[in-house]
Amino acid sequence: MSKQGIVPCCFPEEILLQIFCNLPIKSLGKCMCVCKAWNCLIKDTSFISSHLNNQFEKCSRNNNHNLLLLITRVRGGGGFKSEYFLHFDDQELSEYTQLQYGPLYYHDVVGSCNGLLCLVNLSSSTIRKFMLCNPIIRKWVRLPRPRLGKWPCQATFGFGFDSRRNDYKVLKITKNSVTSNIEAELYSLKKNLWEILAPPKYDLYSVDYMFFVNGVVHWIGFERLDDDGQSSIKCLLLGFDMSNEVFKEIILPESLSNVPHSHRSRLSRLYVVPYAELSSIAVIEDCFDGERTIWVMKKYGVIETWTKLFRFGRTETRHVPRVLWLRKNGGSMLTASRNWQVFSHDVESNEIQNLEIQGEVFYVFSYVESLVFLDQVIDARSKINASDEVTDDSSDDQVVDAWSESNASDETTDDSSDDQAIDAWSESNASDETTDDSSDDEEDYIRSSH
Repeated sequence: MSKQGIVPCCFPEEILLQIFCNLPIKSLGKCMCVCKAWNCLIKDTSFISSHLNNQFEKCSRNNNHNLLLLITRVRGGGGFKSEYFLHFDDQELSEYTQLQYGPLYYHDVVGSCNGLLCLVNLSSSTIRKFMLCNPIIRKWVRLPRPRLGKWPCQATFGFGFDSRRNDYKVLKITKNSVTSNIEAELYSLKKNLWEILAPPKYDLYSVDYMFFVNGVVHWIGFERLDDDGQSSIKCLLLGFDMSNEVFKEIILPESLSNVPHSHRSRLSRLYVVPYAELSSIAVIEDCFDGERTIWVMKKYGVIETWTKLFRFGRTETRHVPRVLWLRKNGGSMLTASRNWQVFSHDVESNEIQNLEIQGEVFYVFSYVESLVFLDQVIDARSKINASDEVTDDSSDDQVVDAWSESNASDETTDDSSDDQAIDAWSESNASDETTDDSSDDEEDYIRSSH
């Protein structure tokens, strides 16, 4: 491996890699501080990929190792603020840790993939500020501004991984609120640019975020029908294949496809959630008469395998809970009540358990801790991207984390200084046993903002 020093022990490199591959991220951060040789081993691109695959294998062997990212909203400062917590997908949905990382505080999470989060600033007048970040190792890159999507518009986003090219991509679809035109563009991290796509022929059903399953991001689209003066809409499950870069159409069950529609409001509402149990997709139908139906595709891509999994109505509070997530432990789901308190709902027994989670939970994503972005490819580019954007908030665009900045400067220093260039993430992991975690996170963010 390039720039590798002498390994300070008698273990062969292959044995070290096997040991490292089974260590959690926090322990690897400490190992990186031992010597330059270990630092180089852990930061190598092939090791990062191997460690990620090992994480997925652990999760497949034990569902309790699966992590869920719960985005909660709490009152404070005269309004609401979002907080981000990782929970184990066990019976109690035990809390693992809270993500406290600067970029999360002024962006919305719209997608999760391989330990990376796709962030969008939805508070600005134009939806043009995107970031990708790994909150565990505190590295991020700001994306160049999209070319399309002028305000006012509706927008939905999909974030996923192109396994063929080892590339992360963001799909953005917008609907102009004045002209109703649909526009689509795709960002590639490897190319570092947005490309305009021929848009799908179907309308944008909602602004719910897309979910990434089996290499495809999924959302609901529709077309309007007028049969003898009776207005209705035909819905489809739409997808975009991140590797082939093509749109896909998946036919829904007839009861979901032909959704009644009045000139005033929809009589039911559809949304998509992953069906992790079978690595497939599920569609939820909310009927305004008080019923909710869950349809799952038992075999992904085979429309004949659409199955009605469960139907339920109003609870004792006369409220139909929203389905947040179908759990991988089989037969249960996470639901949210009227005040967004989270419950575990067993499909077979119909038993409901209040999980006593503080705050209002309104979005759930799957998550895996990873070292993605640890290699140095992204560092210099993230700073270049930021400086290319000449706007009134250019100072915000030039925020690059201290870890990333120190790695970028490694290329221009000699070996002796390189030995001493320990990144902020690994250094903080080595010292966190004697410091307070929250103050460390705050310090790291303050450093990165200057």
